[in-house]
Amino acid sequence: MLDARAARRAHVDAATGLPDLLERLGVRYAARARRCGTPLSLDLDPGLETDLIGPVGALGEVLSGLIAHAIDHAPSGPVTLRVDVVADTPGQQVLHFAIDALTTPPDAWQTLRDRLATIGGTLWVEQHVAYRAIAEVRLIVPPAPPHVDVAALRNTLGSDAAMREVIAALGEALSIDVGHLERALTRGDVPALRQWLHRVSGALGMAEATGLAAMGVRLEQDVAVYQLADMELAVRRFAMDATRALAWLCEGRPPDPLI
Repeated sequence: MLDARAARRAHVDAATGLPDLLERLGVRYAARARRCGTPLSLDLDPGLETDLIGPVGALGEVLSGLIAHAIDHAPSGPVTLRVDVVADTPGQQVLHFAIDALTTPPDAWQTLRDRLATIGGTLWVEQHVAYRAIAEVRLIVPPAPPHVDVAALRNTLGSDAAMREVIAALGEALSIDVGHLERALTRGDVPALRQWLHRVSGALGMAEATGLAAMGVRLEQDVAVYQLADMELAVRRFAMDATRALAWLCEGRPPDPLI
């Protein structure tokens, strides 16, 4: 039995990112593995980003099913969840989550395939000595702390007065759009959310916050594909970083890039 605190930590649908999800999975299945006499371990690719976010709720459902099946059908030997980076591009990583199962996969795995497909992932099974299930999914690499190139912005605008005027306008626009964001998320209004991301990304690009602007464009594309519930955390983090970057500009700090 899990105590109340451990039980809360085991809720994989409440995970805030990949590190949190993996920790919750460990908490959830540690006791079950011990009862079965099965060592449970995690093998992480050293190239894995440490703060991946995205549709981890759906991913957690799939991994829960795979781990539970492997524990229940592995009478001897360890159960290891292996996480490998198979593609690494700016702003995202494609991962393979592999786990061995010693028996033929049950028909219920089709449900896991279908769930993974809703977030653009795939699930397949390879047969070697044992059966190995591999889930492939793409997750978002959050941007580095907001980088606003103040020197470039000042050079583009030509004067401090013009820079202050543009910054004030951008700050006002963002503060108004935060309300639009909340309404779009509450209503589940994907077109409105995409419009919000487009406007804010454009404003950030004008402020030379190029990294954040690029992240906004990627999120605008992703929310058209994935379920909104799976993307909400990533969108909120983007909104928080965008607000912080523009607030930093409005405060008139020294003319050095924010890194």
